Amino acid sequence: MAATMRSLRIGGREFHWGTRTYLMGIVNVTPDSFSGDGVTDLKKAVGQARQMEQDGADLIDIGGESTRPETWVGPGLSSDEELARVIPVLEQAVATVTVPISIDTYKAAVAERAIAAGAAMVNDVWGLRRDPRMAATVAGAGVPVVLMHNNPGGGYRDLIGEIAASLSGSVELARSAGIAEDRIIVDPGIGFGKTREENLEIIRRLSELRRLGFPLLIGPSRKSFIGKTLDLPAGERLEGTAAAVALSIAGGADIVRVHDVKAMVRVARMADAIRQSGPPAHASGASVPGERLRRSSTVWLALGSNLGDRAGYLRAARKALPEAGVTVVRASRVAETEPVGIRDQPHFLNQVLEVETSLEPRPLLDTLKQIERQLGRTARQRWGPREIDIDILRYDGRTVDEPGLHIPHAQLQSRPFLLDLLEDIDSR
Repeated sequence: MAATMRSLRIGGREFHWGTRTYLMGIVNVTPDSFSGDGVTDLKKAVGQARQMEQDGADLIDIGGESTRPETWVGPGLSSDEELARVIPVLEQAVATVTVPISIDTYKAAVAERAIAAGAAMVNDVWGLRRDPRMAATVAGAGVPVVLMHNNPGGGYRDLIGEIAASLSGSVELARSAGIAEDRIIVDPGIGFGKTREENLEIIRRLSELRRLGFPLLIGPSRKSFIGKTLDLPAGERLEGTAAAVALSIAGGADIVRVHDVKAMVRVARMADAIRQSGPPAHASGASVPGERLRRSSTVWLALGSNLGDRAGYLRAARKALPEAGVTVVRASRVAETEPVGIRDQPHFLNQVLEVETSLEPRPLLDTLKQIERQLGRTARQRWGPREIDIDILRYDGRTVDEPGLHIPHAQLQSRPFLLDLLEDIDSR
């Protein structure tokens, strides 16, 4: 059993296990995707990645080979053809989105080129077992890896036990190659060599796999076990996917891999809120990457907007916070203020919120930045105009001094309007 994993840096983002569920958006650059969402047009594929980021994806998974069962009968797609599909999309997506991008491949040659093009993680559906060079390639690049269980032959006598044993074997391959334990994520492989009943059992018993001690990724999205259960084609499996995602989160999933990002972000936020409201439901004795149930903290946030419908942006931010695990307790009045720093720009509308959250400071900051992106904030010059700005002013009585994160807020004392709005909250 591995030591409990608390966090992992993927690309430029820190993932804090146990604070919330993370969403991985799927971009299939293939003409024969089982889910019917495959795209072969470069512009459309990059646009899909951009839309997924705006809808709340925490990372994007780009793959160029279908994982239909018939794929494994033959030799599979050649490395050259896979590279021709994924590298142009990957290069443009890396330049377009800010969330990390992973490469969905089991071939070392593809992984190597993808990492050089900017991929921050490798998602190997064969758990390092198909290509003998893959483990060394990942280790040499120093990127995280998803190890998925895959057994096309099936025939299980002890489903969860055999999946756990196989994943442990993949973990040992990773360790032997020099991949650090804290860069390993495991995936039970929903839909890969399993019957409908076995896929349902994996979700029902997912908490048992937390004994492995690694973060759990699960990918039930639009898969055939949902279609067989509901008698629906791939394009009509949204509700079935939502149910599978919610119960996977209840079972301890840290990352869910999905096609319909916007809808599943909402499902995940609601499932997280329910899960965090009571004692953890994982199996007794399981090793949990991060503690799911955290003490709620009181935090003060500042909202600001000086572009477009300023009041509308403030309302949208207040509405988005509860969906992200941040409960608004009290709100100050809305005040119009002059800009700070760059004077030649519109006046701001500002508001201060008192909120409750179980998110630690860094995950909270990441969540607030994600909300800003969802609401349409674009990168501009420092102190410049913005659609929406959400800052942490205070976090309980704590002091944090880290790159990009200073609590109390570095400019709090030099901005009288913020102090005035904090006093306004106390009077309510």
